[in-house]
Amino acid sequence: MPDHKKTIRVMLIDCRPLVLLGLHDLINARKPRMEVSGQATTYAHALDLADQSRPDVIFFSFFPDALDPVEVVAGLARTGDMKVLVLKGLYETVPVAHAIEAGARGIVLAEDPTESIIRAIVKVHHCDTGLDRAWVSGLSGYASARHVPLKCNLAHAKHARLTLREQELVRAIVGDPSAKYMCIAGRLGISEHTVHNHLSSIYQKLNLTNRIDLLMYAVKHGLTSSEEPPASTGGEHD
Repeated sequence: MPDHKKTIRVMLIDCRPLVLLGLHDLINARKPRMEVSGQATTYAHALDLADQSRPDVIFFSFFPDALDPVEVVAGLARTGDMKVLVLKGLYETVPVAHAIEAGARGIVLAEDPTESIIRAIVKVHHCDTGLDRAWVSGLSGYASARHVPLKCNLAHAKHARLTLREQELVRAIVGDPSAKYMCIAGRLGISEHTVHNHLSSIYQKLNLTNRIDLLMYAVKHGLTSSEEPPASTGGEHD
């Protein structure tokens, strides 16, 4: 479990000096809560530097380089000790879902308020998911491009096991990925304890392990529609 009093060491990866300077000043202004432990302008340097300094959080930008950025994300995230947080410009084309599949813990928009960026660093460091408004649009693009084939019969068989309430919960989570469970519970008119119970059931039925898995699965398999879901084999009680 992370030590909440320990300084969060953040490494920066970007080829743009101005972006590096802005992030450096933003993060170091929060000392001793967090500090920049190093920065790299190429992916090869980033891999070496990360191996040497072992930062807690890595701020990762996509840019032209000799190495494939998704493979670099996978290499950085492989041990699980270093949390990769992808920085995306609002109009930049970034393979969000590929980055998440490779091991990135979240996405933040460069245009977001500075405090939102700071909160994302803290969230991913403490093993939470740094989700923002770029998440769903990125995954939707990924699904529409059909990078992952859908085995319809198997998927539909899994979906049919979800109760209507469970399907409603999935749509609520995908509709607002950063919402706290307490807020989702209030929106659905159920208790937070019931939300967690439903999620445990959903994870078991769909063979998933966490919220990231659920978001990926929901978008890839069309569980985000607000239309009336297909008939369920389960009950609808909370």
